[in-house]
Amino acid sequence: MKKLFLCTCNNTLNKTVDFSKVEKEVAKAFDTIETVDSLCLEDGLTKIKKSVSNGDQVAIGACSSQIIGIPVKEKLKTDLISFVPLREHVVWVHSEDSKSATSKAIVLLTDAALQLDYMEPPIEFNENMIERVLIIGGGIAGLKAASDLQKLRVGVTLLEPPGQNDEKYYEDHFFMSDKETLAQMLKTLHKSLSGVERAQGYVQEIEGQMGSYEITWKDSEDNLTTQDYGAIIIATGTQQYIPNIAKKCRYGKSERVLTLQSLVTRSGKKNAKKGSNILVVTDPDVEMSSAEGSHLLRMTEELASQGNIIFVSHSDIQTDDENLYRRARNSGVIFLRGNVKQVKEHDGGLTCLIENRLESIVREVTVDTLAINELVGPISDTTRLAAALGVECDDNGFIKTRYSKMKPVQTSRRGIFIAGGAKTVMDLSHALVSAQNAVLEAFKVVRSPLKHSGWTPLIDDESCDVCKACITACPNDALRLFEDKVIHIPVHCEFCGICVSACPTRAIEFQSHSKESWFTRLETIAKTHSHLERNKPFTLVYACSECANASIDQAGFTGKSYASGTYVIQFPCAGMVSPIEILKGLVVGAERVIVAHCPPGGCHHQTGDHLSELVVQLTREMLREVGQDPDRVRATYMMAATPEKMQKEVELRG
Repeated sequence: MKKLFLCTCNNTLNKTVDFSKVEKEVAKAFDTIETVDSLCLEDGLTKIKKSVSNGDQVAIGACSSQIIGIPVKEKLKTDLISFVPLREHVVWVHSEDSKSATSKAIVLLTDAALQLDYMEPPIEFNENMIERVLIIGGGIAGLKAASDLQKLRVGVTLLEPPGQNDEKYYEDHFFMSDKETLAQMLKTLHKSLSGVERAQGYVQEIEGQMGSYEITWKDSEDNLTTQDYGAIIIATGTQQYIPNIAKKCRYGKSERVLTLQSLVTRSGKKNAKKGSNILVVTDPDVEMSSAEGSHLLRMTEELASQGNIIFVSHSDIQTDDENLYRRARNSGVIFLRGNVKQVKEHDGGLTCLIENRLESIVREVTVDTLAINELVGPISDTTRLAAALGVECDDNGFIKTRYSKMKPVQTSRRGIFIAGGAKTVMDLSHALVSAQNAVLEAFKVVRSPLKHSGWTPLIDDESCDVCKACITACPNDALRLFEDKVIHIPVHCEFCGICVSACPTRAIEFQSHSKESWFTRLETIAKTHSHLERNKPFTLVYACSECANASIDQAGFTGKSYASGTYVIQFPCAGMVSPIEILKGLVVGAERVIVAHCPPGGCHHQTGDHLSELVVQLTREMLREVGQDPDRVRATYMMAATPEKMQKEVELRG
């Protein structure tokens, strides 16, 4: 049976929406209709549970599914539920227009009934995982990850670059902390790795999927080793780079010009010259990380404490520890805001011109030594490693995170995680925390069978021309070519639907989200709206189920009113929307179709925001070619922090 439960939200929603009219209009769409005062409370949830039997289809007209979804699903033990946010999408944004609010409620509830007709039980998958993790090391986070996983009794292989040793670990991570803290941490970590398998080499090839990766690596003698792993952690660390400004400063041409680190090392020797004038130069064209800024302050303080006069030319120095800056200033370090424009060498030393364009000041400083502050960046092998593992690099050359806000240690490939300097330049504390987070994610993968459920893509082999567009578009490596057929890898799928939009022959459809279901729903929305509101225009908003939907809910929370003839249709991801759904929306009579996606670079499925913009651009071009107004279709990003976006996109008319 198809059952509808309406919630008055403690007798508040029914002050705006005429519940009796709603029940009358949707009576044919449902077998039973019940009204509850507080559905989200225990009494209301218990009443639903008593009223619902196995096999029943349920629609809930209440508050946002983000609030009521979890408790209702837990109570009913089913996913076959359609939620209509009457509070956020109807009452709170149309409280001044009871008639239109009631009509909108009827349209949305009628649509919910149709959704149930096409809704199928999500498919459940259970995958056994190989209980072993490969850590691609060379960074201090790799040592920490190996140590923690060993304590959790998980099998670990720490694959380090050829030539890596304890001394090199210290050399590569000098910038992460003060000497004593770093040395002690490295000593502690190395002691804790007695039971860890350690090897040296470079990853050559990867096969398989999360939970069952087959990795091949080559050692310094070109011997190949292949092993199976459930998960991978990339913790490759960083290396130093000479900045571009070094050439202007006569680096490599003058014995008086050297790197800051080599100067500090030399000054620490017994017979080192004291009381020198030293200019430390930073590159103005490269933004300095907090870890690099903190290191610069520690090094200049150390040089100043040895009786040297230290000048630092800089545009900006970042640090998470303000005390480091104070200590450097108190030790006598002189900070000169500006960029080195010219360096001249003579018998008396080096005369440097430092220009501060903000204040129109040019300073002249003569020093004995000029020290170049080196940059810290990804190891040179990072690009090759990323290609071998099938993950992406960001604009700075580090391994790219999947979604920095929600998934800070996940890469573009499921089951492969990043930690420490593989992700960005980090100080010691942040690198250790990053390693712990990566360990937690890897541990969840390998320790127990993966239970996965969702509506999956269905591939029609007869319609598929094996163009591989879906394989290329899938952000999760969940579609692959096998024996001239596209197959689905459930363990990788995040059920975003991007493959559906990418398929030119519509050979892929999602369970519960078929082309037929979209068309029927759009036609019914238009028909019901016309029946209730006559010639009043309406707008369709195709919203992703993540940021855009949260933004629209937030518009309700904050009372940001918009046109009552606006119907929000949730897609798993905005990247699932194709020109077909957009054009169908216009054909059934929508005045406008808006595709609402996550903010740029913030898509939970990596590429949905970009793909939806491309689809809308293509659709607008199609409309323009046939003489139609392309402005009837637009794409925009929405997120919870900008609830006013819905109000701005949908004018208060219609």
